[in-house]
Amino acid sequence: MKKTGKFCCFNRYDQRWIYVLYLLVFTLATLHKLFLTEGSFNNFDIFRYSFAHLINGDNLYVHYPEHYFDLFKYSPSFAMFMAPFWYLPRLPGVIIWNLINALLPVYALNQFNLTLKQKWFFALFILIEMLTSVQNAQSNGLMLGLMILGYHAIEKGKAGSAAIAIIVGFVIKIFALGVSILVLFKPFKLQFTLWSMLIGIVILISPAVFTGFGGLFDQYASWIHLLANDTAIALNFSIMSFFERTLNLVLPNSIWLVSGLLLLFLPLIRISYYSNERWRMNYFALLLLWVVLFNHKTESPTFVIAMAGAAIWYILSEQSKVHKILIVIVFIFTGLAATDIFPYTVRENFIKPFAIKVLPCIILFFFMLYEMLFKKHFKSFSERKTMLMKHESE
Repeated sequence: MKKTGKFCCFNRYDQRWIYVLYLLVFTLATLHKLFLTEGSFNNFDIFRYSFAHLINGDNLYVHYPEHYFDLFKYSPSFAMFMAPFWYLPRLPGVIIWNLINALLPVYALNQFNLTLKQKWFFALFILIEMLTSVQNAQSNGLMLGLMILGYHAIEKGKAGSAAIAIIVGFVIKIFALGVSILVLFKPFKLQFTLWSMLIGIVILISPAVFTGFGGLFDQYASWIHLLANDTAIALNFSIMSFFERTLNLVLPNSIWLVSGLLLLFLPLIRISYYSNERWRMNYFALLLLWVVLFNHKTESPTFVIAMAGAAIWYILSEQSKVHKILIVIVFIFTGLAATDIFPYTVRENFIKPFAIKVLPCIILFFFMLYEMLFKKHFKSFSERKTMLMKHESE
């Protein structure tokens, strides 16, 4: 007879409780922010008003202080996607928006052949950072979900589905395009390229339905001008800001980006490992950290993407003492950096000014890179899952 383990009460339906947990937590967090915080969800107002500005022929990329502060910095296509949220009342609109961002990554990861314990670990590990993102009505959860879905479609050989997820992510934030690197491991590169070009053209010109092609051209010109002149914010959390604030090392962002790309492409020299599914997913986890660390505009809410990369890496690891120490460091000093676990004076005078939130992810990134380059054996999903299920049943 099998021994009763701590996960014995789980059955194949229990992953539904992950969704229940997320529905409750993020609905309550949204309501709390709405009714107990002044000026709440400014980002959501920027997003929803962008559709009104689009259909009215207004420049999307100028200030509208009568509606919100700051600027809209996404593509005209993203403004078109926000149509349902413009027509919905603000209260249900922001709840639905936040729930989409919170639930999509969990749904996307649940498509993989993981144990229930692994799915719960992922959901709980990213929960606090997801709260940070959702309380700012950011699109990071949506981006993370699209990137995971894009990777899953690539793994399943679905070129069209992969192209849809990646291109939709791309028109929101450009770094989603990084997932397309993983097509290098697959034989359908041409099909993916053709699908991406077709879907990209359709999505990018679709706003012309509201603006006309001339008006759309003007919107894109304004967007490009804004991005070209958009400098890094004072307190961002990228690898460049960490080295600038801690070591006074100031380098052009182009140098950091080129260096980062070289590091990202370095594991690709191990061509013989392309067929190993776990190696590929480790590379995807590395990519999730990379897009956060080497983005000079990374803000604290963006770290839900890096935390997801860390969680996926740990799920796939042997969970040795070193792996456990690293994941705990990431959880405490990145995931909890903005919480009351650290005294206010420590957060304001040490963690924020020196971008300490970034350091654990930098350490983990290079450790992951080392494993990708030099580790010889990567257990497959089926091997790993069989081992874990056997352990849980004992």
